Amino acid sequence: MAIKDDDLIGAWDLEEMYAEAEDGTRTHPMGRDARGTIMYTPDHYMSAIVYGAERFLPMDRPSDEDRAEAFSSYFNYAGTWGLSGDAVTHAIEHALDPNMTGVSLTREIDHEGNRMIFTGVGPDGVTKNVIIWKRRI
Repeated sequence: MAIKDDDLIGAWDLEEMYAEAEDGTRTHPMGRDARGTIMYTPDHYMSAIVYGAERFLPMDRPSDEDRAEAFSSYFNYAGTWGLSGDAVTHAIEHALDPNMTGVSLTREIDHEGNRMIFTGVGPDGVTKNVIIWKRRI
């Protein structure tokens, strides 16, 4: 059965995020204990935030090196969303990484009660990215 808008609308907490290579090897780009939230509104706006649980937090007046490390452990974007069958597409309007602005990301969704599992191809065109969200209650 196709995913419906009401299946997504609300706030979701990150349960797990990993990249899976062709040989089945999994890596956790933000660490095994990554945290995050994704939110979907009824008027088709969305926002996603993911960060490493052990995120480096620089002191006042951080060096360029400190800022780069903080940047690498935090990811966010916002925009609009739409459904097509069992896939959601995020049309990115704002992002921490300016290269993502204007990009559309499509993810297949496996909806299991209060969990949804997003899958899609990674930036290399081969790796499978998996993001598991749990509905915030």
